[in-house]
Amino acid sequence: MGLRSQEQSILLKATTNSTFDILLRKAEQEGRIGGKHRCGICGMSYHTLPEAKVCCASLRNKK
Repeated sequence: MGLRSQEQSILLKATTNSTFDILLRKAEQEGRIGGKHRCGICGMSYHTLPEAKVCCASLRNKK
């Protein structure tokens, strides 16, 4: 990956990686990227609050 210019901090992929693109699309569709609700332990984002609450529920219950 390289930077477009030193002024901008936008990363560009040097080569295509279909597995990465597939996983990225899946994560976006499932709300793990860009979701409004976050897990309080790991910070993963989800579309709905119930999904965020059960994300690390097993870790949360061990406290």
